[in-house]
Amino acid sequence: MQLRDNGLRFSPITVALHWIVAFSLLGIFILQVMSDYVSGEAVQQELGRVQNLLGLLLFLVSTYRFWARITSYHPLPVGTPNPIEVIISRSVAVSLALAMVLLPIAVWASRAAAGQALELPGGLAIPTLLPANQTLKQVVDVLFNIGASAFLAGLALHIFGAVKNHFLLKNNTLKRMLGKHVEL
Repeated sequence: MQLRDNGLRFSPITVALHWIVAFSLLGIFILQVMSDYVSGEAVQQELGRVQNLLGLLLFLVSTYRFWARITSYHPLPVGTPNPIEVIISRSVAVSLALAMVLLPIAVWASRAAAGQALELPGGLAIPTLLPANQTLKQVVDVLFNIGASAFLAGLALHIFGAVKNHFLLKNNTLKRMLGKHVEL
C-alpha cells in the first residue's frame, strides 16, 4: 500500500484525510447554523461541544496533512494544465492546509483569552493556557476573521478548480481525489 504521495498519485491516506477534513468542516458549519436557530441554551451548549470536538479532530488531522503536504511530492496534474494554474492551485492547497491548522488554534486562543475552556462532549475540556485578557481576545478575533476570510476565498478557488476540471475540462482530477487510479 502506498503510504505517501508521489509524483504520480495521492496516497489512500491523503485521499481519506482530504474528505475527513471536508466533512468535518461542513459539520462545523452546519452545527453553527443549527446553534444559531435553536432556542434552548442546553442544546446550544451541546452543539457547541460537538462543534469543538470536530474542531479538535480537524486540527489533529490537518496538522498531519500539512506536514505530509510539505514533505511529500505532489502528484503531477491531470491533462495539460496552464503552468500558472498549477502554481495557483498548489499555493491554494498548501494555504488551505495551513489554515486548517491555524484557524482551530485561533478559536482556542480566543476562547482562552475570554477565560473559557473549550468544552468537549463527555465533560472533557481543552484547558486554557493563556491568561484571560480582553485585548488579547480582540487581537486574536481580528486575526481569526482575516484568516477565515482568506480561507473562504481559497476554498472558493479550490471548489472552482474542482468544478472546472470535472465539468469544463472533463479530466479525471475528481476521480483521483476519490481514490481512483487515473492516467496522467
